[in-house]
Amino acid sequence: MSFKFPSFNFQSIQESLPSVDNITKSISNVNVQQYSDSLKDSIQPFASKTSQLISTQLHQVQQLAATHYNNSNVEVSELPADYLELEKNCDLLLKLYTDLIQITNDTYLKTSYDYPPGNNSLNRIRDANVGGLIGNKFTQLRNASSPQELEKILLGSQEQTDSAAAPAAEATTATEFPKTLFHQLALISSTHSKELNPSPLSIALDKLSVAYKAIGDSRLEQDEAIKTQLNSQLIHILNEEFIKVTELRKRVYASRSQFDLIRSEIDAETEDDNEELIAREDELVNATESAVTEMKKLLKPSRNINLLKVFVNAQKEFFQAAAKKLETISADLDKIEFEEEDDE
Repeated sequence: MSFKFPSFNFQSIQESLPSVDNITKSISNVNVQQYSDSLKDSIQPFASKTSQLISTQLHQVQQLAATHYNNSNVEVSELPADYLELEKNCDLLLKLYTDLIQITNDTYLKTSYDYPPGNNSLNRIRDANVGGLIGNKFTQLRNASSPQELEKILLGSQEQTDSAAAPAAEATTATEFPKTLFHQLALISSTHSKELNPSPLSIALDKLSVAYKAIGDSRLEQDEAIKTQLNSQLIHILNEEFIKVTELRKRVYASRSQFDLIRSEIDAETEDDNEELIAREDELVNATESAVTEMKKLLKPSRNINLLKVFVNAQKEFFQAAAKKLETISADLDKIEFEEEDDE
């Protein structure tokens, strides 16, 4: 009989794991609900600690499942095929949840995930307005009228007055135009619209700025929906239900180990009358039934599909809003009047 579980990297935690005997002796005395409650209180919100804890639990399940397999004197009881299939599906669901949480955390919880494209070092230079500062310095040097003024410019005293209002202006810009792709397109359009005013191109850029900012705002609304309606639910299920289910699975294998060991120590003819063996068998049956109930609850299709619908609907609403805005701006650009120009 073999047990197959998804592979995890346990190298960093194996040395601290208790022995199989200690696990077996202690699990039967554990109140699973209290244990789960105490664990979830210590690992909110989802973090690497949660992943490590569940991995540790699964490793203990593997240890318990393999108990007595190398002992030819102990016959290992077969668990129902349906039970083993539920375990397999729970492990696959865990992988799905952790992958979804990782990719959504790395994406939708970071405002600038779609901006800036290109080299981050260059963008940091641009954000620091290095080009503007250098250009301003050369302008001041070119307009200097005396050696004393040149000295002040080179020492930086002239810039202090000119840049005093810069932090407040930058803060206002950052608030109005967060670092998303469409907000930055809106900022570029707005800036050049003012510089080119008045002209048909200025009007077009101004309309673009308004539309792109609205699209950027819709993207932030999508991100918030994914964060609060999807990620929070996935984390809640991991912290509560996956931990509880894995503890119940450990209890199943611990109960089986104890049942098999006692059965190996008594005569086959007295099995039906041995009270301790009967009690251990009842514990195994009860543990298996409890684990099956919770695993089925965890694997309930409707809830997991509804979570995917939350994800899809948040994206759908954003793309629909963006498409509507782009259709509108396209029509508005067609309405802008300007003089026809000769090709020559």
